[in-house]
Amino acid sequence: MKLKKLVLISSIILGLTPLCRGQQIRGSHHDFTTSGKATYNSTGELCIVCHAPHGTDPTAVPLWNHNTTNKSFNTYIGYKFSLPNMGASTISQPDGASKLCLSCHDGVSAINQFGGKFQGPSGTAQTLGNHASNLGTNLTGTHPISFVYNTTLATNDGALKDPSTAASGLGGTIQQDLLDINGKVQCPTCHEVHDPTIFLFGRMSNAGSALCLTCHNK
Repeated sequence: MKLKKLVLISSIILGLTPLCRGQQIRGSHHDFTTSGKATYNSTGELCIVCHAPHGTDPTAVPLWNHNTTNKSFNTYIGYKFSLPNMGASTISQPDGASKLCLSCHDGVSAINQFGGKFQGPSGTAQTLGNHASNLGTNLTGTHPISFVYNTTLATNDGALKDPSTAASGLGGTIQQDLLDINGKVQCPTCHEVHDPTIFLFGRMSNAGSALCLTCHNK
């Protein structure tokens, strides 16, 4: 009997998780149904700008519904990454989840270009313009993304924690909780796009530079 109750409670909690995330998005910068941003999304649906149950991109994250940026980016050129012993001598073009984030935050690709077409009453491209979240295509002064962060890199660098053993602050290691399936640093390493309640959609508070010091051994 106790086991049945436990299973029922677990099922309810898991079932409510998407709804909780929806409530967190509602009213945030990622809610495109609100006044002033509804022209980006005239469907009235909260999740549709990024996700849909049918007809989505099978090569991206589950049920990805947004047109993915095809821009070429100028990537990070910090001196450390130009050293041959770093294990990551160059930063490649953004890939994975970072490329999906840049599909809006490049400031060039249309926010309302989802579901395979332009949405909204105007039917024309609407971009981030000069919004503070517009990273543009010049990422040379932005934290590097889409590179492999592993024990070799940490050892060669000397100022990075070993991701296979260092705690993430989220219950597991950096490798388990903050890197993608390919062991890469991506935008979601630092940001949780569904939760605006923490520092700039952060994975954790950056009070005392806690987020930075999760990986950086300074």
